[in-house]
Amino acid sequence: MVELTSDDLNFFSVFEKLTGVMPTDFLSNETGIYFLVPFNELGKAIGKKGCNIEKLRSAVRKKVVIVPDSNDLEEFVKGFFSNVEIINIEVREAMGDKAVFLTVAEKDRGIAIGKAGERIKTMKVFLKKKFNSTISLHTRKTDIY
Repeated sequence: MVELTSDDLNFFSVFEKLTGVMPTDFLSNETGIYFLVPFNELGKAIGKKGCNIEKLRSAVRKKVVIVPDSNDLEEFVKGFFSNVEIINIEVREAMGDKAVFLTVAEKDRGIAIGKAGERIKTMKVFLKKKFNSTISLHTRKTDIY
């Protein structure tokens, strides 16, 4: 069972109050806060031209990222890395553990990893929590025309 602190409850409350959407989960680290929301409520959570993200950023004084949630492992990974060119997602299972092998275009490697590795670290935490899975990031050169 997951225990929520008063700060955790405060983040949920502020998010719902400002967006009208209840997040399914969130993760806070040194650089920002990642909120998971149901896919069908993603637009409402972000707001017109990202206005809700700006309101949240002001309220929590951190970078705010809103990500579509999914109970399907591959869809979750695609949603999390929606601004990255994904070449391949391979899920392997061994002895009850799942491992995701994500191949992205070399040009998007930095975006997938994030500043100081924060994005891939956040993804690792979410995957462990939601799917008891790990992730390995690979790159592949793509033809540039």
